[in-house]
Amino acid sequence: MTWSTVLAVVVLCALGLVLALWMKSKMDRKTVEKQRTEETMGPIRIESKFVSPTEKESLELVRGALDLREPAKAADYFRLGISTQREVVDFLTGLDSGENEVTNIRWLSSMDTNGMLLDGVLVNQVVGGRPRNRLALLTPDESGVWKIDFDAFARVVKPSWEVFQNDESAEGLVRVMVAKDSYFNGVFTDEREWDCFAMESPDTEKLALGYCRKGSPHAQALGKILEKAKDTPATKVVLNRATLEIRRVAGAEARQFEITRVLAEDWVVSDTPFDEKFK
Repeated sequence: MTWSTVLAVVVLCALGLVLALWMKSKMDRKTVEKQRTEETMGPIRIESKFVSPTEKESLELVRGALDLREPAKAADYFRLGISTQREVVDFLTGLDSGENEVTNIRWLSSMDTNGMLLDGVLVNQVVGGRPRNRLALLTPDESGVWKIDFDAFARVVKPSWEVFQNDESAEGLVRVMVAKDSYFNGVFTDEREWDCFAMESPDTEKLALGYCRKGSPHAQALGKILEKAKDTPATKVVLNRATLEIRRVAGAEARQFEITRVLAEDWVVSDTPFDEKFK
């Protein structure tokens, strides 16, 4: 009986080991298949009743928009957002004149974020002799007509970066790239209370720092945005674009701001702020 019991235990252990190895192999295959599918298919599109423009149509739309000089036609090409028709034309006039020059445009296909259907076109420039670029994000309106989001294209900031950097009571909207940071000082000394994020813009050389209270909806929203970089191959650069509301806090350093809202996980703002999902 003793030997029979020992033999039964050995058999059960062997079966358990085989089962565990089989389950691990199955899970590994699923992981590989998922990775292959993501690499093959690219970004998963947000379901929509509107058909995306072709590469040719997207490029023609952007070329036509860059040539626009009549304010009355601005809405034919652009989703205006908080900008006026005159502001659109004034911006476009300065975009390709003097020392600024548009050198090339390139189709990027799907760039869906923030619960919105988006296609991207990269606009290459030379600004003051240095290569720069802008991102034209196309999205359909209520009737399915695709237009460029002007505020995202122009990286609209309200008020200006100059005001944010010099006015001790400044507050408003910024379009930035965000990354996790660890600078805790002044009124934001307690890292048990605050999360710290670096905020960078191509339109200013000064790096800003933003702070969210730990566990707040906007801290969770920024955490979700930064998750995109974790599953991205090391050979690819991920720019974590975000549209934020920030404000200067009494006693803070000139580059320190409190982040009060996360409006979008990119530079196109929808009707529902992104951080609403985390309340």
